[in-house]
Amino acid sequence: MKVGKMRYRITLQKPSEETDMYANPKDEWTDFKEVWADIVPVSGREYFAAEQAMSETQFKIYIRYLDGVTPKMRVLNGNVAYEILTVLGDKRSGMLTLMVKVIV
Repeated sequence: MKVGKMRYRITLQKPSEETDMYANPKDEWTDFKEVWADIVPVSGREYFAAEQAMSETQFKIYIRYLDGVTPKMRVLNGNVAYEILTVLGDKRSGMLTLMVKVIV
């Protein structure tokens, strides 16, 4: 992938390891790494759930290879948060592909 296509500055976040006074994990996120990325829309769909119209859009996010990225993390691009569905790639290719969907 050409470097010029990586025009989005994203932040990878991981769940906080902190706990509350009852030893329950806090629902907070901590920054893992800020990287350059390319974000490409893949699909969109609309459906009904609990008598409400819902929509879901999936994207592919391409980044340089980075150890430690897992589907338990999320991606922030400005004010938009994405749930990581899968992480594809290896060190030989030098790239990671993140299949994500927008968190609503």
